[in-house]
Amino acid sequence: MISSQAIADVLAALWFEVDHRDGADAHLFFTPDADLTFGSARFEGRTAIQSVYRGRAARGPRVSRHIISNVHITRLEGNTAEVMSALCLYAQDGVGPRPRVTPVAISDVRDRFVRTSAGLLIASRTITNQFMETDAEFAVPTQPQATETPRQRKVDA
Repeated sequence: MISSQAIADVLAALWFEVDHRDGADAHLFFTPDADLTFGSARFEGRTAIQSVYRGRAARGPRVSRHIISNVHITRLEGNTAEVMSALCLYAQDGVGPRPRVTPVAISDVRDRFVRTSAGLLIASRTITNQFMETDAEFAVPTQPQATETPRQRKVDA
């Protein structure tokens, strides 16, 4: 059985990885065939997810804090858990301290976790913005890239 504490630990560790290491190993929190969706941009496979975070880091310095709350298990069955959490994102390009003191976005995060031999991993993640600043600038794609087809975005790990 998957515990709520184990889920909270993975969520905190993943966002720490993104905030403090530019997501260099964020892809390792996902199953090899995982999907990750930001808005309407969808990425399939661990390699595609790794590319998203490499692109984020390539933009240059960025200060971010992904604050999670309201972590709620909506379904728990055997080695699978479906979870919804609230994400409050503070982020701005540059080095800290940054002048932004209001969130860029407040989002719903829907995750499907699976227990594997490698530990608890995310098999599917969808981030949907519920509130967003008019000047919000995200460091990851939130719209499909014009030159990509869904097949091009799918990369096997």
